[in-house]
Amino acid sequence: MAVCLIFLAMAFIALPRTPLICAAGAAFGWKVAVVIILSGTVGAILAFLTSRYVAADWFRRKLERKPNFGVVAQAVDEEGWRIVALMRLGVPLPGAVQNYLFGLTKIDISSYSISTLVFTAPQVFLYSFLGATGRASLLDENLGISLVTMALIIAIVTLIAWRVKAVLSRRAPLA
Repeated sequence: MAVCLIFLAMAFIALPRTPLICAAGAAFGWKVAVVIILSGTVGAILAFLTSRYVAADWFRRKLERKPNFGVVAQAVDEEGWRIVALMRLGVPLPGAVQNYLFGLTKIDISSYSISTLVFTAPQVFLYSFLGATGRASLLDENLGISLVTMALIIAIVTLIAWRVKAVLSRRAPLA
């Protein structure tokens, strides 16, 4: 229950959740990913709705200070769930900021919700697995397997982040 509430709340707090996912994986095993994905998606939907219907003007003023966010919002308006999917897969922008930003776009709630659920899953599974294998490495002697896994995870996340930046940079220069 505590893990569920923590990841629900993290959808509203602009902090990276990767260390928490790794810690949860180390504490509870990789299967905790299901709880993290479901509670994180519910939290993301609530933050999205808050941004869209409760505090849109306040969030718009905050996000207008960052010109790149306008580029992302325009991309979401034009390409919808595809940009949400890319952003969820591997942009080092905290999920809460993404939730608030997406709430200010024209994307419909169902496309946003499904994209968030589906495309946060790979990263959550990877990081919870990383936490679980990290713990196993400390308890066993399988450090080589864990290092290879960690290298693959870093490579995948880096490639996805590079792809997102390339897609967005076609719209306007990113600083």
